[in-house]
Order: sequence, then C-alpha cells, then structure tokens
Amino acid sequence: MKQPFHPAWNVIRRITGIAVCLLCVITLLPLLQAEGAGIQDASESMQPLTIAQSTAVLYSDIMAPDTVQQFAHEQALILGSEATGKRWKQAELDFYPLGPGTRSWLVYADVEGSPVGYMIISENDQGQLQLSEYGQGGQRPYSSSLLNQVLDKHQLTLQELSTEGGELKWCYAPPLLAYWKVDRPHAAAIYIDATNGDTLPEGVLKELDVGSQNTKRPHSMTTMSGQTAVIPSVSPQGSLRSVDSMYLQPMFNPADNLLWITSKAVSITGVKSLNEQWKDYKAIVFSANHQNVFYGGPLPVSGYQIWRNDRGTALLQYVAIGGHTSVRRFVPLQTLIRDGHFYAFNPKHPS
Repeated sequence: MKQPFHPAWNVIRRITGIAVCLLCVITLLPLLQAEGAGIQDASESMQPLTIAQSTAVLYSDIMAPDTVQQFAHEQALILGSEATGKRWKQAELDFYPLGPGTRSWLVYADVEGSPVGYMIISENDQGQLQLSEYGQGGQRPYSSSLLNQVLDKHQLTLQELSTEGGELKWCYAPPLLAYWKVDRPHAAAIYIDATNGDTLPEGVLKELDVGSQNTKRPHSMTTMSGQTAVIPSVSPQGSLRSVDSMYLQPMFNPADNLLWITSKAVSITGVKSLNEQWKDYKAIVFSANHQNVFYGGPLPVSGYQIWRNDRGTALLQYVAIGGHTSVRRFVPLQTLIRDGHFYAFNPKHPS
C-alpha cells in the first residue's frame, strides 16, 4: 500500500498546482480575448439563425452540404463573368440554412467585409439544386437592421426573446417568400417578411409551418396556372458560362398610382416583350394577386439579366422585382409568368 504524503508536502503540492494554473491562464488570456473579439465582430454583422444557437457556429461551412457549397461557388463564378460583377469571383461565401424542412440556404457574398450580393439556393422535389433568387450589392433579405426595426414596433428585442425563452427562425417558402418566424413564449408567433419588414398573415404562415414539417407543399401554395415553371437547376446550369450586364429600370412604388389594378394585364413572355412594354408604358408592375404574400408584392419590375452558355445562347432570364420599398431580387421570369401577371403602371386605357 502507498504511503500518504506528509501534511507539509500536501501544502507544497497544492501551492505548486495553483501557481501552474495561474500561469496557464495568464498565457492563454490574450489568445482567448482575441478569439472572443473575432466572434463578436462576426456576430455584429448578422443575427444568429436561432437565438439559442452560437453565432460562431453559423460562420462555419458545416451550415451547408458540400454539394450546396460547390453549386453556390459555380453560380458566383458565372455572376463574376460580367464586367461590373467581377467581385463575385473573389467573394467569401457564408451559408445559412433556411428552415426547417425547406431545403434552402441563404448565401451572403462579401469581399473584405464589403457586400457583393446574395443568393438563395433551394432543392426541388427531384433533389436538384436551383438558384431561386439572387441580388447584387448591399440590398439583402434577412437584414438585421430591418429585423430590429420590426421587433421594435412589436415592443420586442432579441435580448428579451432570448431571456424569456423565445426563438427566432429564418425561413423560406417557395416560390419566393423569405421570412422570419418569431416564437414568443406567452403569445402567438409573429411572421415577418424578411425583404420589406411587413407583418405576414398568421393563418397562411401556420399552414406553411405544417407543410414544412410534412415536407409537402401546402394547398395555399399551389400555382395559379397549375403549370410547372422551369427554374434553373443543376442539370441546365452545368452548361451556363456567363451573364449579360444587368439592364435596370427606375424604381417606383406601385401604390402611388392604383389605376393599374383596374387595367388589363399586358403580355409578357420574355425580356423582348418586357422591353416592348417598357417602351409603351415606361413602368411595369408584377402582381401575383392572392399569392402576393409569397412575393411581398405587388412589386415594380425593375430590370433583368440574361444567363448564357459557352456558345452565347441565352438559356435563362432572371427578372428584377422590388427595390423601392423592398429588396431588389432577381428571380426566374418563368416563375413570375406562372404565378402572376404584369400590368402597365400608367395604363393608357384603363378598363
């Protein structure tokens, strides 16, 4: 049996142990402070996906599968093929899952902390990845400043939600609804459009919650025409090589002149006919009628961009909607044609 240490030796051992611990803390303290500062800087640029999660985790690439990351980098290279969009090629991409159950990811692109643009990548029912929308510059959905403004209107803060057991979720619903769900511990959840800050109808969004849990599309999200839109996915995107320069139009507020509501829709089948309508009417409004909640609309049509293959053939047409009171978002034209109509903002002969 081992002999116990003399009491005097025990005292010396304890003092030595304490001294070693203090020395380790003093040595590691600068490193810990530097790491903490880096995490704090990152957290200030974006709010976490849920209040309970660590912001540091959100900046890790594990937030998106490898296939999603590769797909996003391919789209960034294509967007960087245009002269004014070259910074896409050098951009650092940060990934944020949108869910639950939506199989979508928000991608922020930055160069040395300066915003380049954003993308939202989704997985369709066939398991193919598609570029649901994108934007250039500093206009982005899920802006932390916009969120704080809306929460302030509801007399809420992120800190209060955190301490009271609430939760903030970033969500995305097809075709184009980017929104926050604010779960409150002692009240009904609040749903907020992440592109313009509007409070969304609770009933419709509750159905979305159920739909995402069942991984099926809710009945209220069925298309008006019943047709399937051709949205860019992995297969056709493989042959894409470049984009044309953006063609942009002045932005306006559709609420400034409501004559378009009583007019007949104008025919838009592609960017060629869109240009013809611009020549005739100067400004065009997109409205999805009863589905406007999924678009944040009605919205001004404020531009387009054409995607081409290596032979220069135009394969995809993205049209810009919004930009005045909401984020300007480039979305597949076929999605808009499927779900809504286009109207002259100043119709010549309102009916």
